Amino acid sequence: MYRLKDDEILFVFTGPHGAGRKTVAEMSGATLGVKQVLSYTTRPPRPTEVEGQDYRFISPVEFFNAQSKGEFLEVMQTDSHFYGVKSQDVANMLHDRGSAFLILNAEGATKLKDLYGDKLVRIMIYVDRKTLVQRMKENGESDADIERYNSHYDSSVAYRSECEHSFENVDLAHTVFDLTKTLDTYLNRNLVDMD
Repeated sequence: MYRLKDDEILFVFTGPHGAGRKTVAEMSGATLGVKQVLSYTTRPPRPTEVEGQDYRFISPVEFFNAQSKGEFLEVMQTDSHFYGVKSQDVANMLHDRGSAFLILNAEGATKLKDLYGDKLVRIMIYVDRKTLVQRMKENGESDADIERYNSHYDSSVAYRSECEHSFENVDLAHTVFDLTKTLDTYLNRNLVDMD
C-alpha cells in the first residue's frame, strides 16, 4: 500500500449513480489541477463511456490476476461486476501532482478511509430520487438500469452522514463553485473569491 506524505491528499467522490459526481469532480479538478485515478472494472463499457477516460475496462482474468498479485488497494463487487483501484496508480498520481481524486461507491470510500484516515476526504454528491430518475431518463438509461441503480439509492445517500462534505447537485454551476472552494481549503491554492 502506498503511504501518503504530509503534503499529499486524496479526495473520494461518492453518491448515487446519476447525481453528477463525475461531472462536478472533473470540473472542480480542472480548476484546481487535480486529476482522477481511474478504477478498473470487469463490466463492459456503457455506450457513452470511453476506455482510459471513465474506467480501465479489463477482463475478469486480468482483474483476478492483478488481485492475486496484491495490486489493488480495494476491491468490490456490484451487480456481478468487480471494481478496484490500483495502489501504483495512486502512487504515480500523487508523485506527479500531490493530490488526486477517485470516484467510488460507499463501500470503496470506506475501505480507503480506513487505509488513509485524515489524508482522505470523502465528498457526497447527491440529488433527490425524483431528480435522479429524471436525469437517467434524459440520458437514455433503460428502465431496467434505472430500476437497478434506484435500488442502491437509499444506501448511497445514507452514507452522507459518514462523509466529510456533502453537496446537493441541483444547480451544477453552484455545486462546482462551492465544491471548488471547499477543495481549495485542503489544497491551499488560495483561489480568489470575486463575489
